[in-house]
Amino acid sequence: MQDEERYMTLNVQSKKRSSTQTAQLTFKDYSVVLHWYKILLGISGTMNGILALTLISLILLDSS
Repeated sequence: MQDEERYMTLNVQSKKRSSTQTAQLTFKDYSVVLHWYKILLGISGTMNGILALTLISLILLDSS
């Protein structure tokens, strides 16, 4: 019975700690994640633009 009480106490404390640490990490690293998100969004936009221009030029070359 005492072992179960100790386990429950430790388990609750570890959950509180991990959720607090997770919240601190997300607020702390939010600007870094946002920065990389913007970079990846720019890269994917550039690739989509290149693919669209390639498709348009292939369509124009095929029709002429």
